[in-house]
Amino acid sequence: MKRNTEQASFSMLSNALTRKGVNVTIAGGSSYTNGKRIVIGVGPWDQMVCSLLHESAHLNHTNFSAIGNVMQQTSTALKNAINVLEDIRIDLRNIREFPGAIQSYQSSRRILVDIITKREFTNCLDDILYYVLLVGNLENGITAIKPALAGFDWVTLELDKLCLKYAQLAQTAKDTLEVRELAENLLLELAAMQQANQQEAEAEGEAEGEAEGEAEGEAEGEAEGEAEGDAEGDAEGDAEGDAEGDAEGDAEGDAEGDAEGDAEGDAEGDAEGDAEGKSNGNTSGKALSNSKGFNEIDLEQSFEDLDVGKLLEAHRYQQDMSNYSRVPEPIKVVPYTVQELLRGNPSNVFPAANLQVNGAVANAVKVMFRQRNMKLSGVTQFGELDEDRLVDAFLGNPGAKNIRRDIAANLSVGVLLDASGSMGYPWDDTHRSYVATKAAMAMTQALEKQSGVLTSLSLFGDFYLELKGFALKKTPSVLPYVELGGTSTGSAMMEMGSKLILQSSQKKVMFVITDGQPDVPQEVVGSLDWLAQHGVVVLPVIIGQVDVRFTGFKDLKVACIDHVNELPKQLMQLLKQHI
Repeated sequence: MKRNTEQASFSMLSNALTRKGVNVTIAGGSSYTNGKRIVIGVGPWDQMVCSLLHESAHLNHTNFSAIGNVMQQTSTALKNAINVLEDIRIDLRNIREFPGAIQSYQSSRRILVDIITKREFTNCLDDILYYVLLVGNLENGITAIKPALAGFDWVTLELDKLCLKYAQLAQTAKDTLEVRELAENLLLELAAMQQANQQEAEAEGEAEGEAEGEAEGEAEGEAEGEAEGDAEGDAEGDAEGDAEGDAEGDAEGDAEGDAEGDAEGDAEGDAEGDAEGKSNGNTSGKALSNSKGFNEIDLEQSFEDLDVGKLLEAHRYQQDMSNYSRVPEPIKVVPYTVQELLRGNPSNVFPAANLQVNGAVANAVKVMFRQRNMKLSGVTQFGELDEDRLVDAFLGNPGAKNIRRDIAANLSVGVLLDASGSMGYPWDDTHRSYVATKAAMAMTQALEKQSGVLTSLSLFGDFYLELKGFALKKTPSVLPYVELGGTSTGSAMMEMGSKLILQSSQKKVMFVITDGQPDVPQEVVGSLDWLAQHGVVVLPVIIGQVDVRFTGFKDLKVACIDHVNELPKQLMQLLKQHI
């Protein structure tokens, strides 16, 4: 099955992490890391790549033990500031460690752009921290984040410089504890900047109010005085022929009018100007919830959990999850290695191999692969064509067509073995586990001898234990057997499937050897659907006579065996049908 770009990116990063000893699992539920394992919640591949980048960065570079108590005891505002600056730091470390990941970061940040552009301005610290996150992404070379900057036109030059300063300091911080100190200092500097801005705004408002009041008062007083004086002077000129007493009265009236007009005008103008000035200088009177500006932001309030991982999870659940709703949550992994288990209890091991059965299975597999590798019109069923020889043939080299190539099978096979309580311990052939362990060992050892075939072998119950990974070429001769409780078949299939889809092989096959009684059959159905969509063929081998309708495998061709001697024939039938 051809993989899309996002799936290929996921596989490359997962394989790089696996080589470092990190277990990557795809399952239902949320994405998280515990320091040794990364679980990625199933969803669209671009979303899964985004989550894997984030969780891998935390796993590789965040000191959870040092910061855990601090994060629990601190305020939400400080916690968010730490999260944002830490994300900037670890993303840059991740990009430097995996240079090719920058393209995946570019693609994944389109999801973050979608999240930020759809959110509303909240007049709290979150608004500033989102801007710090954007600036930090740009400083890390992730230019795909640029479209989200359009909503931050309220950011002043002074605030932009402060955000840039702390984004750059986060890039060079040596560890998570230093990031915590940066976060505390960022909040202090923001508070000091806001206080200075508010004091400056108040002073400017008062000065403007006083200046406007004085100017308006003088202008109004002069205008009123001149108007009254002119009117009374005109009346006096008209009555010049009247008695002197009248003239003197007019003159006195004129003088009194000017004086009263000036006084009244000045008083009214001063009063109105003072009132206006005080109103203009009072910023606290603004409707903060409807304004966009740094001075109006409440730096002690924070409404969101500004962890990129949680933002991604919230975005994922806003998408159409109908195709993923039945995928089970991750299975718990046994916290011990194969070597530790063998040292702890050396008697609990797989029974000795049945050489006759192993030989029969090996021969059957060998014959099948020889048949599949026969030349058909110059090409083969498996492997990629040799470009050099194709060019030679095209240019007329007569010998090119006659050269026989050794073709690899290009096949990955995972064997999943039920180790639940109902299977019993493999002491003798009265227990189902005795048949199951011999069958699993015979299949794995026979297949791994074929060129180009990768194999993996794991036990499952309520827990999952990998006995042999795909990177190990040969199955160890002695393997521990551990009874693992219940039968979480669906979750175990997703755990094995997570490893299978990372392989570059053209064919991916999973054998599930079980007594056919899962705890939750619907989880098996959900896992089967998802694995089939991603090119993984599941082949159940049922030990004992079981009603297939209750196993979750009712729509598949199932091999049923009571004794390990029946395995070669059943195995061949399954392999021929699907490989």
